[in-house]
Amino acid sequence: MIRIIVACDQNNLIGTDKTANQIPWHNQEDFLHFKNTTLNKTLLMGRKTFEAIGKPLPKRHTYVLTKNLHVSNFDNVTYVDDLVQVIQRCREENIDLYICGGASVYKQTFSLCDEILLSRIPGEYVGDTWLEDFSEWYELDHIENRETFDLEVYKRRKHD
Repeated sequence: MIRIIVACDQNNLIGTDKTANQIPWHNQEDFLHFKNTTLNKTLLMGRKTFEAIGKPLPKRHTYVLTKNLHVSNFDNVTYVDDLVQVIQRCREENIDLYICGGASVYKQTFSLCDEILLSRIPGEYVGDTWLEDFSEWYELDHIENRETFDLEVYKRRKHD
């Protein structure tokens, strides 16, 4: 299954250039949710997101989408320039793929993914990057109330 995993505030804010990791909040419970959900899975993220994290995430294979392909200096990191090809390969090989950002990568993959796992962080934060509307492709399936955020699960719309 191909999933987008993302956290945003009540106004769909997802990022800021004011912090090192580009996340406007610190929510330990959501970080743990991300870790537990993606552990031993395959990730796809843009170069800027990868650089903001600063290192490969342990026990995960990561595809980094970039125009400047080069050999990775890290184990379990592959640089790619064709996200459609990565998604097709994961579908064919029945690999769970988690799309981890940034905003441009989310936008490019809305029409290609099966599900969105959205951590809704309460409150309004200051930042400069928002998640674009995805209601054309997805509908809310259910909400799981967590202690410090709500996990909204969206499923792909079935079109006639």
